[in-house]
Amino acid sequence: MSPELATIAKDVNGSLPERKIIALIDRTNLSADMKALLHDLTKITVKVGSTILAIGRKILTFVFDLLKAFPAMAFGVLVALVLTALVGSIPIIGAALASVFSGILLLLGMGAGAVKDLSNPSINEKIDALVGSFSALLEV
Repeated sequence: MSPELATIAKDVNGSLPERKIIALIDRTNLSADMKALLHDLTKITVKVGSTILAIGRKILTFVFDLLKAFPAMAFGVLVALVLTALVGSIPIIGAALASVFSGILLLLGMGAGAVKDLSNPSINEKIDALVGSFSALLEV
């Protein structure tokens, strides 16, 4: 195994263990179907040569790290979804209004949260670290 692949394998497979990710998923208020899909995502692996990489665990670890590090953006998305649901509940015209305003509300919620969270310089470091952990796969 090449040194680059060994470094990638150590980083990718060093993500949270499956049982911890499943515990985090189970503590969310997501639907049972969504939880089942996320549980399936934890099991996704890629075989590179003789090395198995737990890509699903790495992705979910990254997502949970982002949620922890950038709560304002997550909150903005949730507010937008709640407002869309409220607009959609208006009799007769709600569905049409919700379809028009859902994208706008989502952009505003994400934008407001992103402005607050992106003033924190650690997001670029986290994203660069994730991209860097997979970049050597391009050479394999």
